[in-house]
Amino acid sequence: MFRILELAWLVIAILALIIAVYQSKVLGLENSWYFFIFTFVAAVMYTIRRRQRIKHDDNDLKGK
Repeated sequence: MFRILELAWLVIAILALIIAVYQSKVLGLENSWYFFIFTFVAAVMYTIRRRQRIKHDDNDLKGK
């Protein structure tokens, strides 16, 4: 479950970054800054989920 959420946040972050760069080129930074913020939030969520998964996997290995 953690791995799926981790990958989902990674995909969201990558897509948001692509959209942000495209919007910046087409419309300018003033119309695309929120995509950069969303990219940052998605990257933070990816990092949190990754750390949770690693901690969960370590606890499973210690418990066995």
